[in-house]
Amino acid sequence: MSNQRKNITQPSDWWAAYEAQAKKEGKSLSAWIGERCNEGLPKSVRKRLSERQPAHRPKRSKNAKL
Repeated sequence: MSNQRKNITQPSDWWAAYEAQAKKEGKSLSAWIGERCNEGLPKSVRKRLSERQPAHRPKRSKNAKL
């Protein structure tokens, strides 16, 4: 199974709030959004979903420059 990229449009202040909360929880924005979306599904559907795959890229050093 492969991941799919989707374009999602929301107001900029919403994105800022989403990003801030994801960072606060120590998660990527993608992982945070996925978890929030899954919370809206019935338990019976959530149980049948596959596990989220990792991003498969090296983590950035905390000392790395952006």
